[in-house]
Amino acid sequence: MTQLGISAFYHDSAACLVVNGQVIAAAEEERFTGIKHDDSFPINAIKYCLEQGRIKISDIKEVCWYEKPKIKEQRAYKIFNKRFLRTLLLRLKARKRFKTQNPFVLLKSIGYRGRVKFVDHHRSHTNFSYYTSPFKEAAILTVDGVGEWETVTISHAIGKNIKKVYSINFPHSLGMLYSTITSFLGFKPNEGEYKVMGLSPYGDPSKYFGKLNELFDRSKGDLYLLQRYFTWEYSDQVMFNKRLCRLLELAPRLPEEPVTQDHMDLAAALQKIYEREFLYLVKKSKELTGTTNLCLGGGCAYNGVANALAYKYFNSVHVPFAPSDAGSAIGACLKTHTNISPYLGPQFSDRQVYRSLQKYKRYISYYKLSPKKITQKTAQLLSAQNIVGWVQGRMEFGARALGNRSILASPRHPMMRERLNQVIKKRESFRPFAPSVIEDKANMFFNLKEPVPYMNMVVDAKTDVLPAATHIDGSCRVQTVTKEQNEKYYLLLEEMGRLCNIPVLLNTSFNLKDQTITLDPDQAIKRFLESKINFLVINNFLIKKKTDDQKNTESN
Repeated sequence: MTQLGISAFYHDSAACLVVNGQVIAAAEEERFTGIKHDDSFPINAIKYCLEQGRIKISDIKEVCWYEKPKIKEQRAYKIFNKRFLRTLLLRLKARKRFKTQNPFVLLKSIGYRGRVKFVDHHRSHTNFSYYTSPFKEAAILTVDGVGEWETVTISHAIGKNIKKVYSINFPHSLGMLYSTITSFLGFKPNEGEYKVMGLSPYGDPSKYFGKLNELFDRSKGDLYLLQRYFTWEYSDQVMFNKRLCRLLELAPRLPEEPVTQDHMDLAAALQKIYEREFLYLVKKSKELTGTTNLCLGGGCAYNGVANALAYKYFNSVHVPFAPSDAGSAIGACLKTHTNISPYLGPQFSDRQVYRSLQKYKRYISYYKLSPKKITQKTAQLLSAQNIVGWVQGRMEFGARALGNRSILASPRHPMMRERLNQVIKKRESFRPFAPSVIEDKANMFFNLKEPVPYMNMVVDAKTDVLPAATHIDGSCRVQTVTKEQNEKYYLLLEEMGRLCNIPVLLNTSFNLKDQTITLDPDQAIKRFLESKINFLVINNFLIKKKTDDQKNTESN
């Protein structure tokens, strides 16, 4: 069976190719278009998947769509009917949107006329989380903004069988609440939530916790949110109204305004509210299933601080490498457990890299080393406090750079985080960076319950030798690395351990401000030249910038 999985039209559109249950290729559309969180029909990602599989669209036996558009459309019109006149313009816009986003028409336009299977939105999340886990029995908790109707589901899985046992419907949404306060704080919803999570340790949650608690009506049941503070049902421009401003006694922050202590306190309160509600759902998952294993899915599963709290009720917790809608393109196809790697994107041969290097030879010098030598040299450069762009093998799928499209630095110098934030990434100074560590050495540095291969748990640091990778509250969003998962990155970490007794690197995605993660050698070199990254490594090529004197000498 050859399947094409697709997610599209909300955020993080993606496509994957699955052959006989094995994921051959997958990529987000944003990597090809350069539009962050691109929600368009993933034509470029589809093209890549077909090329990687060396097949044509006519060879696809089944397209698996990550949600049921008809039910989603019915929900939209039912909500609009509550306020017929007020939502008239939205109704017209929705009618046009649903028409242009018709999966059958779009698939026909690329030559596909076969079977299309529509999978429930939260079931796609559930499948991806459970079938990529090591568990044969587990509770599965999915939390996001909204699918067709559902915003939360709990399922019980045994073997291949998954049974949903609980759900919450829109407009009562923990994901929408987090996005709303993200918007109130001046950050972009569906993109800036991780900024709010990073900001929260700088604040005192007590100032706004009580006020945010007033958004809930406990007498109406689980996660019942009072809609008088929100505009989710009648606006696609703003997520909150003046009542929320009056409740908080705070004006919304504009994106260009400075972040104040009030904003930090509100972020802290939101995170605490989220953790409370999340833990309630985790506890309910335990009560409804009785299992010791938990799988987490949905966009909210990127909240690594909350994820770590799930160990209060479960012995083992699995979060996949792309729990948001992008991963649902894969989840829609899966029917059983599969051994899947996050390295599913394009890779480039030395010949392709060489062609890119030749284009920029006026500005760079480079030489090729053996695999062992490139690892040793890179570790030496990093130990000397250089910042290195690192491009290897197949591109990662999902929001986290996992050692193949990364900017790397030593976490030992306290000023390295500030240097990366202000000089390289050009982003807010409060945002932390994640450390990568060899798995069997991880417990020397971090308080881990189990390995964290996908950088989706925030844990406490055990030591003060990693100041650039440790957040203000002493926490780290850690990634554990094994030789089996990523051999070249593992060997680099191992070499760092030999040089300085600390097999840890600060790892952030290879992109600059407002850019998507680096796709190919051309893009990597261009970004290297536009930034103050010191060195670039692509495959086994070590690349550095020429000085102005070198450029002038060669041009004369």
